[in-house]
Amino acid sequence: VELMKKGVVTNQKKIHNPGKTIASFCMGSRDTYDFLDENPSIEFKRIDYTNNPLIISRNRMMTAINSAMEVDLTGQATAESLGGTFYSGTGGQADFMRGAVLSPGGKTILAFPSTALNDSVSRIVPVLQEGAGITLTRGDVHYMVTEYGIAYLHGKNIRERAMDLIAIAHPKFRPWLIEAARKRNLIYKDQVFIPGEKGMYPEELETYRTTKKGLEIFLRPVKITDEPMLKDFFYDLSEDSMYMRFFSARKDMPHKRLQDFVIVDWSLKMEILAVIKEKEKERETIIALGQYELNPDKYMAEVAIVVKDEYHGMGVGKELLSYLTYIARRHGLLGFTADTLVENKAMVSLFEKMGFYTEKRREEGVYEMKMLFRKFKEQNREDVI
Repeated sequence: VELMKKGVVTNQKKIHNPGKTIASFCMGSRDTYDFLDENPSIEFKRIDYTNNPLIISRNRMMTAINSAMEVDLTGQATAESLGGTFYSGTGGQADFMRGAVLSPGGKTILAFPSTALNDSVSRIVPVLQEGAGITLTRGDVHYMVTEYGIAYLHGKNIRERAMDLIAIAHPKFRPWLIEAARKRNLIYKDQVFIPGEKGMYPEELETYRTTKKGLEIFLRPVKITDEPMLKDFFYDLSEDSMYMRFFSARKDMPHKRLQDFVIVDWSLKMEILAVIKEKEKERETIIALGQYELNPDKYMAEVAIVVKDEYHGMGVGKELLSYLTYIARRHGLLGFTADTLVENKAMVSLFEKMGFYTEKRREEGVYEMKMLFRKFKEQNREDVI
């Protein structure tokens, strides 16, 4: 009612019943009832109207938000019972979720705390308890949301769903969920997982940047669920780009190799993706990857960057290296090293344009490069052998 009084909720964009608030029942204060009384913008309908999925779907971009008591790793959810113990009926949850799915541009969201009973029980479980009623099937939900993030499930296979849901579970239950998922063949048998703070996704490092060519990119740490998207990214690279990055023309990226990129001990490595968000498709596309790994002395790190071919020359690499430099300096590192092919002029140029003291040494067609994070710019020195 307060939102309607302030003009926030107007119903002006509704295709069906424009300008009208439709309801089936109301519980509220005396002020609420006074607002409803003989208000022509409010209409009460029977349940067989308000909960009819075909009527719900008539409005464009319908969004249904519900909650759940328990969710399994395939995306099935119960909002009515835990095992054979009933807590409620189905209500209108399934009606509105399916009506939103049928709506043009519609989406469904299931939002719930990751735990119950003072963090002693995980709401995300390997399988629903025996006897539980399945309120929503795994095909009903687009998004699942907890306080630890968002899992987008629509169109994903079982392995991807399981990894997405484990990533938003409470951290103390994630090792248990990983092990249970392995036993049930929901994920790879050799799926690696780093428990504790070292493996926690550093959400605070997410940021937006605009490149010199005006391209808006989203820079964020890599997630354990990025494996399929990262595989597509590598397969989209040209042979030249693969060769410049890996000193090899190999293009195969099996699961075992991809895990090196998505399973990160954040105390030793940093992996940052440059992503473009495609709003219409509700998806992200990786256009670049920047990473550094601590050298044994832990005061320097080896850095590497690869950018998708169609985004070369747009300033993406510079933004990535600048951001990696910012993170490294914040963590107390003294500089970067990099081995790059002599013909990789873009990487050499990136180093030299950062405004720090740089060195490069040529050895059998490869530059051994060093960049020190000094606050003043000294004249660069080049040692060529």
